[in-house]
Amino acid sequence: MSDEQRHSNNLKSAQAGSFKNSASKVRNNLKAATNAISLMTYIDPFMDWLFAIALIFAIIKDILDLVNTALIAAGGIGAVLIFILTTICSLVIGFVILLTGSSGKTKLAKTIAKKVALLVGATLVEYIPGIDILPIESLVVIIIVWMTLTERKEAAEEEKAKATADRQKKSAQNPQFTTRTEQQVA
Repeated sequence: MSDEQRHSNNLKSAQAGSFKNSASKVRNNLKAATNAISLMTYIDPFMDWLFAIALIFAIIKDILDLVNTALIAAGGIGAVLIFILTTICSLVIGFVILLTGSSGKTKLAKTIAKKVALLVGATLVEYIPGIDILPIESLVVIIIVWMTLTERKEAAEEEKAKATADRQKKSAQNPQFTTRTEQQVA
């Protein structure tokens, strides 16, 4: 086989592999987008509006972190002010976490503990000068909302699986309670 033919074969295989990789990346991105959109169905407008308030507090606090550098240069009062605002903002977010909770009641304490630990860690990082310029508090609120929606989705799936298992158990124990489609299959 000549060098040109080997080069041609290598080029063809690289192009084919590149297309396969691109197609699989597109497929994976579509799955991720679908999962993110499916989480939106678990938004509870009667409770989740509190997350909007928490996010507004976090954004205002992150903007004030940027102003903090000017306040520190002006006389040092900025550090005390930002410490107080960071603490207040974190307390507001903590209350939102406690109020919204999660629909999975068996795991409620564990999920709240995870969210509070995330919030406390972010708050401690926010106290470090220089790093507090990053929008950490806002990102934490977004992550907590995502965690809450994921927990609701998992709780709904568990409840659905349990209901299906209970129905199958009842139909196995009492044949008179089977549906027509189950009777036709049997």
